[in-house]
Parts: sequence; C-alpha cells; structure tokens
Amino acid sequence: MNNLTTVILVAGKSTRFKSSKSKIFHELGGLPIIDHVYLAVKNISKEIIFVCNKQNVNILKKKFLNCKFVIQAKQHGTADAVLSAKKLINDNSNILVLFGDVPLISSTILRRMINNYLKNKKAGSMIAFNSSQPFGYGRVLIKNNKVESVIEEISANLETKKITTCNSGIMLCKYSVLFSFIKQINNKNFKKEKYLTDIFKIANKNKKGFSYIFCKQEDVLGVNNLNDFNKVDKIYQRNLINKMIAKGVKILNPDTIRLSFDTKIGNDVEIEPFVYIKKGVKIDDKTTIKSHTVLESSKIGKESTVGPFARLRPNTTLGTNVKVGNYVEIKNSIIGNNTSISHLSYIGDSVVGKNVNIGAGTITCNYDGKNKNKTIIQDNVFVGSNSSLIAPLIIKKNSKIGAGSVITKDVPPNSLAVERSKLVFSRKNSNK
Repeated sequence: MNNLTTVILVAGKSTRFKSSKSKIFHELGGLPIIDHVYLAVKNISKEIIFVCNKQNVNILKKKFLNCKFVIQAKQHGTADAVLSAKKLINDNSNILVLFGDVPLISSTILRRMINNYLKNKKAGSMIAFNSSQPFGYGRVLIKNNKVESVIEEISANLETKKITTCNSGIMLCKYSVLFSFIKQINNKNFKKEKYLTDIFKIANKNKKGFSYIFCKQEDVLGVNNLNDFNKVDKIYQRNLINKMIAKGVKILNPDTIRLSFDTKIGNDVEIEPFVYIKKGVKIDDKTTIKSHTVLESSKIGKESTVGPFARLRPNTTLGTNVKVGNYVEIKNSIIGNNTSISHLSYIGDSVVGKNVNIGAGTITCNYDGKNKNKTIIQDNVFVGSNSSLIAPLIIKKNSKIGAGSVITKDVPPNSLAVERSKLVFSRKNSNK
C-alpha cells in the first residue's frame, strides 16, 4: 500500500507489569515484545513512528535505526498519543495505528485489513474479534455493515455489555479523517482521557464510517500484566511447535517444549519432553534431543544425539554423528564428527577433532583466574575418565590419556599420557 505510515503506541509506563523494565522489552520466544510488533509491519509500512515515553525512547532509537520517534509528554489517552505524532506524518498518508504490547499480531492479518480498507473505500478500517468473555474490552456496535461506534467497558450499560464483538484497538484511516476527527474527541469520561475509539462514533456521524475485519481473539491479545504475558507466551509457543510438527519434527509431549523465534530444525528430528531451545539454535536432520536438555546459540549436526540433561551453551557446534550424553556441558567449542562425550563432563573453549572419545568426568580447565584458554584435542584421541585438561593445551592425534590424569603439557601424537599419584596402602595399629 502506498503512503502507509504506522504509528506504534509505546508510551505507557507498564505499571501493571510490576517490573523495573518496560513490558515491551520482555522477551517472548527469545525476542522482545516490541520486536514482534515491528516485524509484523516493517515490510508493509513505508514509515514507522514510535510514540514513546522518556524512559524507553533511547532504547528504541538504538533498536530501530530507520524509524521515527516522538515523546508523549503527558499521558492524556490514546487519542493524545496519536496526535503527538502528527508533526512527523505526511498529510497524504494512510495511517495504521498499532499497540506495542500486542505481539501476536501478524502481517497476514494487517494485510487483510489493508485490503478491506482499499476494497470498501470508507474512511478507515479496523480489526474486531468475538469473545465469549468480553469483559474489559471496548464493544463494537455494527450497523449496515459498518462500525457505528466503540464503547469502552467502563462506559458501557448492561445492554452494551452483552455485546460479544470487541475492539482490538488496531485501525487504519486517512490522514485527513484521523486528524480532523481526533480534534473533536473530548475527555468527558471516567478516566478523563481522550479515547481514540471515540473516532468511530464521530466518523459515523459525519457519514464517513469505518469498515472492519474479524480475527481470532488470541491474535490481538495485549500484555498488561504477567498473567497476560503467560497467556500470550503459551499461545506463541503452541504456534511455533505446531509449525515444527507440520514440517515433520517429532515432538513428544509438546506442552513441555520451549522453542525460540529463530529455531531451525531439520527433517526426521525427534525432541523428547522438557527440552528448552533458546535463541540461535539450528538442529540438522535425523538428530535426537533427549529430555531435560537446554540448547542456546548452538549448531547440531546430522544424526547426533544430545542429552538427557545436557547443556549446550553459546557458540557450540557439533559435527555429524556426535554423542553428547547426560550431564554434559559444552560452551564455545567445536566438536568433530563421530565424537562421543557421553557422561558428566565439561568442555569449554575447545576444538575437538573427529573420532574422539571423552571419558566420564573429564574437565577442560579453561579459566586461569584471568583469561579463558583454549584446549585442542585432535583426531582419534581417547581421554580416560576423570581427567583434567589444563588449558592452554594441545592433545595431538591418536593419543590416549589415562584415567584420572591431570594434563598440564601438550601431548605428542601417538602417545599415552598418564599422570597419577602413587597408590599407597597403610594399616592402622590395632590395640589388643
């Protein structure tokens, strides 16, 4: 759509969220709430304007470099918030109004509203939804296939409260309609605020009514408090998981799995219950992720097995047919093909080659109190159980490390390295 300007309202103080951080910066599936809203509209709108408060404006400016920003100095309502953006908007624009705390809105729904707006050639269009529990929402009065008015819950009488058609708050209209009618909105209500929703009634009186589309209630849920966040989070996770299942990912007990917005999973992958996949994870084909495993910013190669109770921390890459077993933690490391790290080990800041076996209880001692040091384990190395590898260290190919060893020097190729205290027996004196 030509000349579309989006105004995103984010000036609220998030007092009901009970957090020192604005709710719009809390992450949903690894991505801040406000980023979800931005991504829904960034490829649709020519310009995007954020109506901010003083507390969040600088953070938003750093996040969204190609957008415009204006501060709503005083909280006088949604109409006042939109009016504060007027000076940044071209007077031949079509204006889309969004809220920064509605993260499940999609570009698909927004495009439907835009098409409805263009097709019906009315003053504007809005998004409504039907709810079996409409309490708290503005009710949409529709007559002759156009929006007659929207009445807020706090101003509704008993008859109006029976209406189940509700207002999402999302609307689209011409510059001339928005700013000519917004001037007529007053604050004669319980909150003494100027409600943007009053524009529907004013437009109807001026015979310039709004058309509308319907969406599902869950698509336009707002996040006002932590209970709302949990509801939205549950829906978001369900949607992500269902997309993966539709692509052929075998997810056992889906309600126990968490994915991120950028999770990538290949074909014939199986994910067992209670797996948490954070940002930046790619899982290749025919891999199994076992129960109670946590993955973050990692790449897992084909035909590998991770878990149960394993943890892959950022910048970890596993090759093909790698086995990472129970209670193994790997961080900032590359693990070569056909390597096995099966039990109770920590591998950090390391490069591990192909066909390596890391025995149970092995630790790469990568931190000397000041610096993180690298351990390099070349191909075909066998590391015995309960070994401590003191970095910086290179264990060259085809070598073996005896169980219980503390390795402080580089190990030559084709060698056996054993460091072990002498076993001593003593007998206690017996008193007769």
